[in-house]
Amino acid sequence: MIKDNPSEWSGLLLDIIWAYRTSKRDAIDCTPYELVYGHEAILPVEVNVRTIRVDGQYRMTAEAYQEAMSIMNLDVGAKREQALSSLIKQKRLLVESYNKWVRKKSFKVDDLVWKVRLPMGHKDHFYGKWTPQWEGPFRIVRLYSGNSYGLQHMDGKVIKTNINGKFIKAYHPTIWEKYAQNIQRSFPEF
Repeated sequence: MIKDNPSEWSGLLLDIIWAYRTSKRDAIDCTPYELVYGHEAILPVEVNVRTIRVDGQYRMTAEAYQEAMSIMNLDVGAKREQALSSLIKQKRLLVESYNKWVRKKSFKVDDLVWKVRLPMGHKDHFYGKWTPQWEGPFRIVRLYSGNSYGLQHMDGKVIKTNINGKFIKAYHPTIWEKYAQNIQRSFPEF
């Protein structure tokens, strides 16, 4: 429509808005117009009722329009409840689909964890793309509700702010750290 007459877009805007408001949405299983007014939009062309001729045009009388609307009127509350239940069903399916890929993480007090470096995605000028994304290890000292944890540096200094569980991951020592621990156990004088 607009491609043919780009300079007349403002004249076509009302027709486009009308088409948008009267087209059915999958999420609510009805049209926005129907959700607001409780019935489908009735075009004057569709109404076969009394009309009068005014200024050379046929116009519908107010009584005829009210009669047509009362015939088509549906219960608005029922339609809105149906739209709400459809939205709830769609949201539930979305949550189930998302939760298939979410892995639950749970930690206990005294677990060692890595913490993401904040701000995320920040790159150090010296390391460039090799900037580490995680720092640690940290020890979990307290569990809070909502998957939140209190952390402590290995030297005993407690971090004041809690951190969400999605920003930490389990710490596993490297081969070199395990090797150093074995040597220290075997030769405590070093």
